[in-house]
Amino acid sequence: MDEILGRVMTVAGSQMTVNLEGDHGHEGSLGIGAMIKVHSADREVVATISAVHCESNSLPERILIADLLGEIVSSGEGPLRFRRGVTHHPISGAPVVGATDADLTIIFAPPSHSNVRIGTLYHDASQPAFVLVNELLRSHFTVLGTTGSGKSCAVSLLLSAILADHPMAHVIVIDPHNEYTRAFGKAAEVINVDNLQLPFWLFDFEEAVGILVRGGTAQEQEAQAIILKDAITRARRHYAGESRAAATLSVDTPTPFRVSDLVRFIYEAMGRLDKPDTSMPYLRLKTRLESLRDDRRFRLCFLTGWLARTRCLKSSAVYCESP
Repeated sequence: MDEILGRVMTVAGSQMTVNLEGDHGHEGSLGIGAMIKVHSADREVVATISAVHCESNSLPERILIADLLGEIVSSGEGPLRFRRGVTHHPISGAPVVGATDADLTIIFAPPSHSNVRIGTLYHDASQPAFVLVNELLRSHFTVLGTTGSGKSCAVSLLLSAILADHPMAHVIVIDPHNEYTRAFGKAAEVINVDNLQLPFWLFDFEEAVGILVRGGTAQEQEAQAIILKDAITRARRHYAGESRAAATLSVDTPTPFRVSDLVRFIYEAMGRLDKPDTSMPYLRLKTRLESLRDDRRFRLCFLTGWLARTRCLKSSAVYCESP
């Protein structure tokens, strides 16, 4: 029979307090993070120690604060298994014992779902530690550590392990400090300012307005947006050719068009004006479009020949390096 370490004093929500008996409070195995268990109904409730303190300076009485983790239950005729959450809370006075090696093996057994082994337990190096891939990627998480502690290495190993089990997965790594250049080998496609292509025709109308419409009053900017909408629609239809399908294309249809055609349609619309003093919105659009086309910083949007370069990402990882 396991040695009794103490007894439950109170249980409140997800925590319980334990009054240690004898000299167990001096044992290193009862430090922060150590696991204990309490028999409750037909199961063992498992908790991890989160605090240890003395109730009084004049008395050697020591108190444990433990967070309830889950239960070790029997699955019919099958083996014991660990289940997170507590359905039967311990009662006051119940004896508390330490979790055995067999208990830890059950608690940290390899999960049946997709998982990655990330190391071993801090308190017991013989017990492997796993993370569930789906649960890990389903929510936000962070890897913390001091400078030089191996955060980038841990991320690389974790992603490599995930890709090993899921070779068709797509991962985007944004790398502003250029730390992952050689981390993934041939499994990654490196994208940087030298090879990134984001053709202008991929932008929807709202994005195009945000890039091109500048200057003037709110009324003038609204006029520019109307002009731009008509010119983009004409450019898309012109590139699609003379067909019934081309006539159905809208300003947001993700089909290619030439920037040169866009400039030409803006210029032609300006030439049809009756009053020259109303040409300012056209001139602003044309000037900004030509300026961006000649700006090296925006060459990823206006590279020559990009109309023929639509491609799919076939690699498992995409590594994006900052300029």
